[in-house]
Amino acid sequence: SRFGNSYRKMLELRPRVRTGGGLYVLKYQEVRKIQRDMWTDIPVGAVLESVYYRYLYFFEDGSVMYALTHATPVEMIPRFSKMLIHGYGSKDKWGVWGKYQIKKDEVRVWVSQSWHDVCFQLKVIPSNKVLHYDMGDRGMFTTMALEKHMSSPTGNFEDDSHNLVNYDIPTHCYFRFLKDRRL
Repeated sequence: SRFGNSYRKMLELRPRVRTGGGLYVLKYQEVRKIQRDMWTDIPVGAVLESVYYRYLYFFEDGSVMYALTHATPVEMIPRFSKMLIHGYGSKDKWGVWGKYQIKKDEVRVWVSQSWHDVCFQLKVIPSNKVLHYDMGDRGMFTTMALEKHMSSPTGNFEDDSHNLVNYDIPTHCYFRFLKDRRL
């Protein structure tokens, strides 16, 4: 068998998401070309950099907190802590509640925003050594690769849905686990 008939080995090696003790963070940054026209106020030679973060905090019961924001982890961790104190359904300017499901090493996350529903498909990476990115992270399952990002105003994420929007994902787009004792 894959785990050598050992329950302990199965618990150690089976892919899973980390719950509690921190959250997964994806930082996306891109340098954009400035469109020059007669209304442009930006001086010549300036660089326009777009930076945003996605946050996922998983619970053992299949629920998840999600945020898409420009705020750094230093600003967002206290906000997530407040949402944890107030419990499921608590409101935040950027944070929303959703659910997730894991099958083997694939994780699907569904979140309802006020304007539409969002779905992510993630792949659990067993170790950062696989990515040749080992910064002393202890433990396993500290990274997830973003494989698919979809949205739908009706919440229907079937492939044949007429209102499903699939977004392009840049290569090497990873959620990394950030430990924090406040969470």
